[in-house]
Amino acid sequence: MLDLANQFRSFSAPAMSNSFSPKTFRPGIVESQMRRTADAHDRSRPLLEVISTMPGAPIRDMVRALNSAGHRAARGGPVTHNTVARALARMGEEAPKPPRHRAPKGAKAAKTIRARAEQYEVFRTPAYAYLPLLDYRPEWFVGRGCDPSAGDGRMLREIISRGNMGPHWASDIRDEEAAKLADIGQVAVADYLTMDDPPRSDFLLTNPPFTLAQEFVERAKTHVSGPICILQSIGWQTTQRRAKWLRTAGLAHVLNLPKRPQWEVDSGGKIKSNVWDYAWFVFLPNHDGRPQMDWLSDN
Repeated sequence: MLDLANQFRSFSAPAMSNSFSPKTFRPGIVESQMRRTADAHDRSRPLLEVISTMPGAPIRDMVRALNSAGHRAARGGPVTHNTVARALARMGEEAPKPPRHRAPKGAKAAKTIRARAEQYEVFRTPAYAYLPLLDYRPEWFVGRGCDPSAGDGRMLREIISRGNMGPHWASDIRDEEAAKLADIGQVAVADYLTMDDPPRSDFLLTNPPFTLAQEFVERAKTHVSGPICILQSIGWQTTQRRAKWLRTAGLAHVLNLPKRPQWEVDSGGKIKSNVWDYAWFVFLPNHDGRPQMDWLSDN
């Protein structure tokens, strides 16, 4: 058995060395690579001649000109960004960097859903965003209520339909809303944050502007003796500065909505591009401690 193994080694070693020796296969690979490189240079020579006539032009313009003139890439496909970039590298040149165009200040914000309010007149809060809150703690909504960003007054009007006749107080900054609020009680067309002496109220229920929600809460504490209910996205609580304020602001409940609101507009449509989850943030007087989190039901 040992002699057979030795014979096998003596037979297989020369065969393997003859088949896989670097002396027999590497020169062929190197020659093949050099031949492919030379062929690529030959095929790209027409491109190089055209590109050399367009010094400093953006690559996208070179690509467009080369394809329009019928030129093809080395492998027969259309000329692409990478095709031109590699050709420039062969010429020892760097691809020109396109100038950076900085968007005008506020352009990004103009694309957001809330910035489209002028296009869609004004956003209305759908009923399924506030009815679960009224069902969750009916005792919060006893006495005189107020909505300082009332819009058409639909939330206070729902409270009236449940038997709390008020009189309530509604306000909005838009003159067009005054006629729609006439049946609610006391009405004001004013900026809530700067108006003089808002009426004393037992509770507040509102969907304020996102960027002014904290200011609305602080103003409400000056004239509201009970719950202050603010509808905001859950992202409202995530900034470091606001989180520090929320710890001491009397936040007692964070009540998550069962589904994302689709804001309604007076034309009858709905804004369906809302991607934020929302919750009711409820502040109670003299509350000290961490808030309780719960999920409202739409049943």
